[in-house]
Amino acid sequence: MAVFSKIGIIGAGISGVAAAKQLSKHNPVVFEATDSLGGVWKHCSYRSTKLQTPRCDYEFSDFPWTQRDNTTFPSYAEILDYLYSYAVHFDVLKFVMFNSKVVEIRFTGDPETTDIGGKLGEYGRVLSGKPVWEVAVQTNPSETIQWYAFEFLVICTGKYGDVPIIPTFPNNKGPEVFQGQVLHTLDYCKLNKEASTQLFQGKKVVVIGYKKSAIDLALECAEANQVVSYRSGITNPPQTILLLGSIVYA
Repeated sequence: MAVFSKIGIIGAGISGVAAAKQLSKHNPVVFEATDSLGGVWKHCSYRSTKLQTPRCDYEFSDFPWTQRDNTTFPSYAEILDYLYSYAVHFDVLKFVMFNSKVVEIRFTGDPETTDIGGKLGEYGRVLSGKPVWEVAVQTNPSETIQWYAFEFLVICTGKYGDVPIIPTFPNNKGPEVFQGQVLHTLDYCKLNKEASTQLFQGKKVVVIGYKKSAIDLALECAEANQVVSYRSGITNPPQTILLLGSIVYA
């Protein structure tokens, strides 16, 4: 039998924590697949990752930074501390189920009679007392699946999931013919400082992508080898590390 609650929230990153605070009067259940708050700030950040804007432009309206006039760009660790402070201040942590991965969602309501919309702002009828969503959750390290039932479900998994998106290449012209090591930035994020430095030292590195995570990665390449270069084409010299799909932050 499924455990019933009014509202379920999937993901405990920035959006998930904010949603839990706004919906706290309904005692939501927040499913977080990992052991920490933070989403991409926790699991997709490098040592060098920092916010791209001043901290005063990246804050909850009801919880300003303690040093919001500080002109430095906060590191990912500072952002995580800020998010935890927000969660503690508004007593949100009690709603979060860590190490709980959602593996299946079912809509069990009647599409003809279930009111899940209306005009903007008219959401009161959604919580009618009847569950219309069933959610299967696997809690680590157990492989047992627990089902939950909700009247309303909020998806806060964000744009950047934990499945690497690698470009599609013609046959025999992709990573399978590359002589060096092929990684995605999501895999690189999981390395500690020693492992990531050893990965780069003494090697030529090609970074595919030129957005936020690519620039952060290029910086770490430069720190490991004291040099970095950018090319529009792709070459395959021996012992090169090719990092594919480095778009992690918008």
